[in-house]
Amino acid sequence: MKNSRICGLALRFNYDDPESFRSELRAILDEEDLSREDLGILVALDFVYSQTFDETGVFDFSDVESELLAEGIYSLSYFFARNSEDKIAYLVSKLAVDLIAKECGKEQEINLKMLHMMTSFEMGFGDETLSLFAELVKLEEYVPTQKRFEYYNDLGLVSTQLQTGDNPWKFYERAKEVAESPVRMLMVQLNMIDYLYSKNRFAEAIELLDLAQGCNSEAVSIKGYKLMINLKILLQLNDLSRAAVIAEQLESLINSHIEWTDIAVSYIFLGHFYVKSGNVSRAENYLNQLKSLPDESLTSYIKGETLILEASIMQVKGEHFRALENSVGAFESLTLYSTTSPHLKDFVNNLFESISSVFSQLIRELRLKDDYTALHTLRVLKICYEFGKELDLEKIDLFNLSIGAMLHDYGKVDIPFDTLNKPSSLTEEEFTEIKRHPVYGERYLRDLNFPKAVRDIVRHHHERIDGNGYPDGLKGNEIHMLVQIVAVADVFDALTTDRPYRKAITKARALKYLEEKGDQLISKGLLTRFIEFSQRKEISVKEEEITALWRSIISELFK
Repeated sequence: MKNSRICGLALRFNYDDPESFRSELRAILDEEDLSREDLGILVALDFVYSQTFDETGVFDFSDVESELLAEGIYSLSYFFARNSEDKIAYLVSKLAVDLIAKECGKEQEINLKMLHMMTSFEMGFGDETLSLFAELVKLEEYVPTQKRFEYYNDLGLVSTQLQTGDNPWKFYERAKEVAESPVRMLMVQLNMIDYLYSKNRFAEAIELLDLAQGCNSEAVSIKGYKLMINLKILLQLNDLSRAAVIAEQLESLINSHIEWTDIAVSYIFLGHFYVKSGNVSRAENYLNQLKSLPDESLTSYIKGETLILEASIMQVKGEHFRALENSVGAFESLTLYSTTSPHLKDFVNNLFESISSVFSQLIRELRLKDDYTALHTLRVLKICYEFGKELDLEKIDLFNLSIGAMLHDYGKVDIPFDTLNKPSSLTEEEFTEIKRHPVYGERYLRDLNFPKAVRDIVRHHHERIDGNGYPDGLKGNEIHMLVQIVAVADVFDALTTDRPYRKAITKARALKYLEEKGDQLISKGLLTRFIEFSQRKEISVKEEEITALWRSIISELFK
């Protein structure tokens, strides 16, 4: 986009009131000598603004040539993407596909769908990206010659990152065949290297990178992309001496080209380099730069990667629970990309080792206080995990459920040993103290910044659907389903195991009790599912199983 007034109007898209927008648009029409490209972009701006804000446009779109509008929308979306306005770029391309693509010729339809596939991908909308990918694969014969490189290269990028069922390599090979310039050839070579990286084929990736041909006219974006790929591969190979050289070159490029659109991604991998090399303060500097970026430049990928970098820093500092919380948030943002992020998998494996160690220590602490509570905690965790899978819970809910179940009774470490293990009836004062353990546990997790879903489980697992629970007297829909799952698992395990003051009852009697009294405990539908589940399942667990169990729980997030 060459006309500076049109650029300025486009960048005020979200901020101008309708009258100001229309007034400036008319002024540009009257005062500027517009090329066909300029006119198309101006028409597209008017079209998108009127559709987005339900306003009357300056142009009569029934009289506008559909090809001109399509060309303008393509240029406009591309302009927003180049200016890190990914959300607006997505909005523009979506309007194009939804409202005008079918009115255009086949070539223009393909053009708009390719654009929308990539803006959807950048925004992290997996289903939409895959749907467009499937449509575009079927349209190969209609792709114009001048668009074939972009077509094959984009299909390769999407099939590298997502589970499309296609081989990205074949798309990249076809892109190479029609590259027609050194710059394009280097672009596709770098994408092939990134594919090898995603498959943990690091030696092959670095070998191909060493062979990748540069060119005299390498753009900053290509130079930066090349350096970033090099850096992340070297980090996986733990070659910190070579990584240091690349990091220095990347930092030099950033300092001289602050307008570079991929600067956020470079911050991420430079941050990881400094974490690995032990310079936490430099890593924190890049984390702070990521956090200071404007919201419009933060895609789901950047948000997720920022959380992972922050978690890596926390991990080095020994703040394992805070790192765990960040990871939970990162998994939500990176669901689309997690299968192809080796550094993410590495971090999760390292975090797993630390969290497993922390949980093992927690069990030891509980065991010192009360041997029953320690094993009870593990059994409730396993019951909740298995039941949650049967309910087809979302991955993040299953993860939070498992953590909450694991920690639900941790507040008991603050209860006197004699009270916890008293073989006779508790006094009113002792029972009042026992009832404080959910509050103690929730306070501990709040201090560690655990997710609210986990803290709610710990605080409310003794609440009852009829309102007769504690500590807050919640009832009905005030009690989250995850809390109800832990509540019923807690009661079921307590009934079927020996306690100092009574013997266990049989599973059949426990289920009979739940059939008769359970609707005072949790919702009727959930209770029915739990009873049916418990009739089929036999849950037993030993302390030494905790590592394997947590590995299984965490691996669920990466399926």
